[in-house]
Amino acid sequence: MRTRARPRVLRFAPVCALALAAALAGCSAGHDATPGSTPSRSPSALNSPSPHTTSPAELCTHLITYWAKQELDEGQGSGLDYQEKGLSDGQNEILLTTLAAARKERAAHGAAAGDRLIEQQAQQGCAERYRNGSPTTDPWAQTKQPTPSGSP
Repeated sequence: MRTRARPRVLRFAPVCALALAAALAGCSAGHDATPGSTPSRSPSALNSPSPHTTSPAELCTHLITYWAKQELDEGQGSGLDYQEKGLSDGQNEILLTTLAAARKERAAHGAAAGDRLIEQQAQQGCAERYRNGSPTTDPWAQTKQPTPSGSP
């Protein structure tokens, strides 16, 4: 059986949509003035906190949930490797573990139960992965004492 290949543009649509949404969110401030006028901002508006920033764990959870549901709904997978999905190796491990559990849950209890398990496992896996900050940084760097010069 021959399957149709997806156009390359559609493969990257979810990643592009996320990037576009992030860019537009940053550009939306101060555009409520009439055309040709200079937007005025009060001093309190300049010192107000910024809008919610998506944490690495939240972004990971969103990506894992999205790709797990895509993988299960399409049946044969998307045909993309983890890098094309915008995932790191560690995030891909969470995805694979989540998919295995969700397949069993869907077979035993239906699609809705599988989707709930995806959301739960993605959230737990990503929270664990990012509990001490970015996994590529050294979480103990602030607690290490400098060694005197000449010491091993």
